[in-house]
Amino acid sequence: MRVVLISLLLWAPLAMAQQPEPPDDVRAVQTFIDRARSSCSARPAQACVDDGWRFAAASPKQGLTLVDVQTLRRRLAAWYNWHQSTLPARELRPIALGLLLADGIGLSRLHAAFDGNGDGKVTQKELLADVKLDSRPLGKVLNDPAAVDRAGLARRLGLPPALVEDLFR
Repeated sequence: MRVVLISLLLWAPLAMAQQPEPPDDVRAVQTFIDRARSSCSARPAQACVDDGWRFAAASPKQGLTLVDVQTLRRRLAAWYNWHQSTLPARELRPIALGLLLADGIGLSRLHAAFDGNGDGKVTQKELLADVKLDSRPLGKVLNDPAAVDRAGLARRLGLPPALVEDLFR
């Protein structure tokens, strides 16, 4: 038994040192999460939206392009895949469902659904057309059925309303 314990003590630091570094996309998403956590949990919703916008859009003042959406999808999938073994099930499900829906709808169609004027760029106003932001943190706003026109969002995305409702649970 001592031999096993001594072996573990000797090999554990080596094994831990050999764990791979997360890929750049994983680090980028985690850095965003770490930085945005306080603004998204305590400050008015717009602060969180602004943080997310700066992360997602290559040129935030120009709007969110299809390339931005594709990059965001890739980054989120990498982060999810890297962390899925450590995330609680209550967090895994909505992320997985969101990724699945984005893939099912198609990123081009998803982007076009929010590009109200068809200029190839989604503005914050276009993205939030079905959401009424207020002074509450974004999570509280999104959990409030009165603040999110879920039926309107379902129509915009061409999805059954029950499926969109499930995203907000």
